[in-house]
Amino acid sequence: MKKIHVVAHTHWDREWYFSDNEAFIQFSYHMDEVIYALENNELDYYYLDGQLSIIDDYLKVYPEKETKIKTLVEANKLFIGPWYTQMDEFVVAGESVVKNLQIGIDMSKRLGGHTSLGYLPDSFGQGKDMPKIYNGFGITDAVFWRGMPNEVTKSREFYWTAEDGSKVLTINIRNGYYAGVALVEGELYQKKNVLDLVSEDSATEIVTLPVGGDQRAVDRDLKTIIQNVNEEFGTEYKIEESNYPHIFNLLREKAAELPTVQGEFMSGSVSKIHRSIYSSRYDLKKLNDTIENRLIFQLEPLMVMADDLGIPFKRELLDYIWKLLLKNHAHDSIGGCNTDKTNEMILARYKEADQLSYSTIDYLVRKISESIKDIQENDLVLFNTLPYTRTDPYIVEVSTKQADIKLFDESNNELEYQILSTKKVYAGEVRRSESEYDEAKYYYIHNVSFVQETKPLSYTIVTVKEQPSKSDNNKTSLIKETVIENETYKISYSKGDFSILVKDQGKTYENCLYMEESGDEGDTYDYSPAYYDQIHQLSFDTTDITVQTGKFLSKMTLKGSWLLPKDLQARKLGELNAEINYTFTITLHKDSKRIDMTIQVNNQALDHRMRLVVKTPVESTVSYADTLFGIVERNNQDPHIHDWQALGWKEEPTEIYPMIHCATIHDNDTSWTLMSKGIKEYQVMNSRLYLTLFRGVGFLGRPELLRRPGDASGNQYRYIPTPDSQLLGELEMSLSLMIADVFDPANVQKEYQLYSVTSPYYQVQTLNRFTNPIQYFQSNKVDQLLPLKEFFEVNCSNLVFSAMELSRDSQWLNIRLYNPSLDEPVSNEKITLATERNVRFVALNGDLLESVGKVKDVSLGTFKPGEIKTVSIER
Repeated sequence: MKKIHVVAHTHWDREWYFSDNEAFIQFSYHMDEVIYALENNELDYYYLDGQLSIIDDYLKVYPEKETKIKTLVEANKLFIGPWYTQMDEFVVAGESVVKNLQIGIDMSKRLGGHTSLGYLPDSFGQGKDMPKIYNGFGITDAVFWRGMPNEVTKSREFYWTAEDGSKVLTINIRNGYYAGVALVEGELYQKKNVLDLVSEDSATEIVTLPVGGDQRAVDRDLKTIIQNVNEEFGTEYKIEESNYPHIFNLLREKAAELPTVQGEFMSGSVSKIHRSIYSSRYDLKKLNDTIENRLIFQLEPLMVMADDLGIPFKRELLDYIWKLLLKNHAHDSIGGCNTDKTNEMILARYKEADQLSYSTIDYLVRKISESIKDIQENDLVLFNTLPYTRTDPYIVEVSTKQADIKLFDESNNELEYQILSTKKVYAGEVRRSESEYDEAKYYYIHNVSFVQETKPLSYTIVTVKEQPSKSDNNKTSLIKETVIENETYKISYSKGDFSILVKDQGKTYENCLYMEESGDEGDTYDYSPAYYDQIHQLSFDTTDITVQTGKFLSKMTLKGSWLLPKDLQARKLGELNAEINYTFTITLHKDSKRIDMTIQVNNQALDHRMRLVVKTPVESTVSYADTLFGIVERNNQDPHIHDWQALGWKEEPTEIYPMIHCATIHDNDTSWTLMSKGIKEYQVMNSRLYLTLFRGVGFLGRPELLRRPGDASGNQYRYIPTPDSQLLGELEMSLSLMIADVFDPANVQKEYQLYSVTSPYYQVQTLNRFTNPIQYFQSNKVDQLLPLKEFFEVNCSNLVFSAMELSRDSQWLNIRLYNPSLDEPVSNEKITLATERNVRFVALNGDLLESVGKVKDVSLGTFKPGEIKTVSIER
């Protein structure tokens, strides 16, 4: 006899085709009903969607309800957490997932504790690293719905593993978290049907049936309904109210009967998975990337440095900014599949997190710089917030009274530099007529590039000395030749085509960069080709080209325009009636292994997609992309691309894949990697690497897409226009290409960090009071700036540095590293400390795993493939 365990719950989208304010009004009443139902035994148990953010919002308005919630949680009637928000797993950074759990679990502690369950019922697919993240928080059970293909396992209960051996006992919900609504609302035959359906693929007699749905009110008659159904079908099924901890305890007794599976799950065979949502609302995803990198690689390390110097670490401020960002990581929010009104609120949170994070950095670098003993006017303080020495070129702005400068290091050695640009600026009071300006009140802002080695988690001082006479030795040169080069590459342009000479390989790759534009008759969930499509291959054909060369940076800039169909009707008629202006810039830095590119377009077309195409010589059937804590190998052609409809799949398994920052194809001869700042989608076809720059669509959901037959996603009953999702106007995309002999995923990630993480700096000067919004105002110096502590340097060539964080008790500095390899362990790596310190290894949640003792050289032991380790160093 099958035992049906009914789990009463709600799935609460913070926002979607409604705003979070609109949802909150409903939740403020819903939560009252939940408390009443549990206190009055209308329900035995209730699961509150595994996220704390909705409770956080509720308690800000109704703080007096905290005691009731805590009482119900401690009584194991109300189940909360462990997440702060129901996040996406494919386009946010791994450290964002860690922060999501850290903040969610920390918040739940004062509310009676969290449910130790990896609960993500509606995320658009499951990332392969989730078991090891869960295990890092002591979580050994997981529940999800979307993405699991039938061919992996027929059982709905299984063990899900990662390549490092991490393992979670998992329930894959049959037909969605809302399947059990039929038990409450259906006719008798429908109640029987749902019991039969959810029982089909269960490996044991233990069957899970969640009863709830999106923003669903409490089912107050659930006990009576269960009693009636038991009376009707008691010979086949025994139905009872239950909860997930109890269900998993029962399943664990049946471990021998359960299969084991591994990997990521993003199949549309049994549920919509929206395999092209990664390019919806590119503008929001770009902002997310910027803020994530700033929080992880700049702000928290800088706050730790400031704390050592005597400026207290503000945990509450950091958590507040993270919460703003994490609210935008809810699967619909980060997906971009929302109304324009909702996306405006998401954008507002991004802007708030952006301003708070960069302003904190601006404040700290100024406070530290102006408090340094014997600091002088015009001194330039350079900060390295990464745990390894930086020798890549700085690009900074300095303000001087004179038109020329020289740079000197702390030993008074003159530094080579390159002036990228200089502009003359007025410092006096503004007037309507510039003829009234006093010539003596002008100054110069120089954009300068130079190399100055900066130790990890430290700062160094460069002195800017003004020169009365002007020298051309350090200027950027304008040349007529359409060629730029550095130590690694020589890039030539002719008649719209680019050729790249890779000097180490001695090979030239011809005509390797171009654009592709096509129609998009999809929606905010999915790209889908237009019913009457035209695909345009666009070269960068232009007569407006500028080439600048110098010691530290060379740049080629092309400006032009493309004629494209203005909308789907024009595309159908073959008209080219929209002009899209573009600026394409390629930059080579001194000694860099990257080719940095920026594409600016003024988008004036509707319902279309634009992709950068890199033509490579690589012959491979698979591609690689970075994941939360590792890499993944994916087929360039899905085995069911031709028979998916005959199999009854929910959407076409187009080989469009997510990447967090990087995508690679390689063979035995060469490796080509594209990395980006905010672009999240790629595809490989015929040795070409396609990166989706953006796509514009006009509806939240559309029915009967070529790639996704059937009803519309989001809201099946009406069209919801989203004109803002057309992304009309100015857009800017940043990406970088690396061509190497072999694919080295650890090195790719380090290059990405150098590419995406700029070094904060501050010039001590009073000429320009507007270097940042708060520069204008007076600030007190620190009474006594303490010496900056030297901690360590991370030089682990086969491991990836992921984060540096201060422990919640502020006593330990945690350094997170991981092995990105899919199959190779890493041994013999170490971290060398400046002095002997107590060292330990901790889990992602900070729990002690192993005490090492007081050491100077920290042996990291063996990293299994994909393994994450956190080294904790006493301050």
